Parts: sequence; structure tokens; C-alpha cells
Amino acid sequence: MIRTLTIIYTTGTGHTEFVIDTVIAALAASCPTLRVTKQRAEISQPEDMHKSDALLLACGSWNTNNAEGMLSPYMHDLLIVRAAKEDLKGMPTAVIGLGDERYFFTAKAADRMADYCATHNAKLLLPALKIINDPFDQAPKIQAWTKEFIAKISALPVVTAQ
Repeated sequence: MIRTLTIIYTTGTGHTEFVIDTVIAALAASCPTLRVTKQRAEISQPEDMHKSDALLLACGSWNTNNAEGMLSPYMHDLLIVRAAKEDLKGMPTAVIGLGDERYFFTAKAADRMADYCATHNAKLLLPALKIINDPFDQAPKIQAWTKEFIAKISALPVVTAQ
């Protein structure tokens, strides 16, 4: 199993952070030797995506620049601006996107992060977790996805961060 995981996320309402903290708690219970680094996208640098054996990206969907279903501004700045030419070199990766059912492009940020990973040579381990509406009553869904994520990262060979 991998030894380290970096989680890069954005949150405006605390919803994404709640989801990430739920994932981290499940990881801690099942993988106590896994070192998890949690950091906000607004302070992350492109090289931070290479500091661990695996990467998890998470953010909610925003109406950035008056376009619905976009990445949050901080995640957009990290992935699309500062890390536009980054090569993730097969990095085992997963994504979590949040959204609101009132919008046509609900949780589209998950697809945008997955597209970024695919076009930047990451290895997506499983389909994105999409949380629609308030996440606080969706802990079972988050935990079930995390169980799948744990199975995927547990099957990976032990590697040293790049």
C-alpha cells in the first residue's frame, strides 16, 4: 500500500472540508500508517501534487466568470493556471466534486478535475465521488466511496514519493 496521500481542496461553505474530513477519518480507521497531508488549493503549488504517493483533489462547482459548473476559483488557479503544464507521471489520483441540484451542471467540478488528471497523465483510481446538496447527511455515501478508495490504494505497490 502507498504510504502518503496529499489532499488538495477548496471550500467556501465548509461542505468540501466536511467531506474531506470524513474521508480522512475513514482512512485513519482503516489505514493507520497512511500519512495524509491536507492542504488548501490557494496555498498549494504545482509541485505539491508530487509530494506523496497518491493525490486526492476536491472542490465544489462554482459559477466562475459567470459560467456554471466550473472549478472553484482557487482550484481553477492551481490546476488551469499555475499547473497547466504539469505532468503527473502516472500519479494515483482520485477526485471529489460537490454541487447543488438547483444547477444544470451539478457537480461538474468533479468532471473537470478528472479531465485535468486524465490530460496530465495521472492514473484515476476510481470514478469521482459526487456529493449533491448538503453533505452532512451523506456520510454513508462518503464512507462507501472511501472504502473503495482504500481498496484501490491498498492494491498499489509501496512506492517512494517522486
